[in-house]
Amino acid sequence: MSRILSPEAAARPLFVVNPMSGGGRTRRRIGTLIDAIEAAGLEADMVFTTHRGHGEELAREAIQDGRQFLVACGGDGTVFEVANAIMSLDAGPTVRLGTIGMGTGKDIAKCLGMGRGAAAIRAIAAGNVRTIDIGRVTSQGSDGAELVRYFLLEASAGWVPDISQSTPRWLKRLGDTAPYLLMTAARMLGPLGRPFTLAIDGQLFDDRYNTVSVHNMELWGGDLVAAPGASPDDGLLDVIRWGDLGRIAVLKAVAGQRDGGRHLEIEGVDRHPARTVDLSSPKRTVLDLDGEFGGYLPARIEVIPGAIRFAAPAS
Repeated sequence: MSRILSPEAAARPLFVVNPMSGGGRTRRRIGTLIDAIEAAGLEADMVFTTHRGHGEELAREAIQDGRQFLVACGGDGTVFEVANAIMSLDAGPTVRLGTIGMGTGKDIAKCLGMGRGAAAIRAIAAGNVRTIDIGRVTSQGSDGAELVRYFLLEASAGWVPDISQSTPRWLKRLGDTAPYLLMTAARMLGPLGRPFTLAIDGQLFDDRYNTVSVHNMELWGGDLVAAPGASPDDGLLDVIRWGDLGRIAVLKAVAGQRDGGRHLEIEGVDRHPARTVDLSSPKRTVLDLDGEFGGYLPARIEVIPGAIRFAAPAS
């Protein structure tokens, strides 16, 4: 049941904390987090997640109670859940979103210049607001019904996102990038490409690709530069297509992402700006959204300009 909050309470940040993020390290840092929040002149008003999807449930309840400022404390998955709660309730114009990057994946915080720990909390306390774009995806859920989800970083299908989806949680404790590099090596033994059909703003492509990814920000996979310079407030998405690359070219492409995005120099890898992307495959293919499950193809991916208000420094 919703409860009525005073205007002062509604405007205070509610910190949605995932204590299991960062391989469980966040749970051990909660005391330090509370001290840093209070040192910045804020109240340490917190709720804690206990299972996957719980961040979205808690955020929805908070918004329905009148909360106007939610701060996701965890990895990109925690931000993803809170952002989906905001968007599913059409609360983008009224509810601010912030993040304190504490998980294995902190790409959203990095792309928005949030800093880490106390620096991120100071940025939140400063009252900065940056209006940014968000991606909306209409795909097929596990039950075959239409599924609508939202992303801040990326939507992707194919070989690279299969690595993200198959990386076990215990392995992610090794850090931001190492787990994905280990899984990349293991996946090199299997097939690399598959058939995709995609339409980029109506322009049709029908071919075999290793990976098709659609980016709102430049990073993914923990410091890997997938779409160099991609801006979350330009009203556009960036489509990166990895063609049906051989194993050596795939290894070069993976390494190129660690070198500032030089994978785009490899023959067979290209980039297109887009507002709308339709993506399908004859093979049952999972869609990855910000490292989380985003349903199955076919999918329509579209940008919603200026959809969400983020507590982040101006660009």
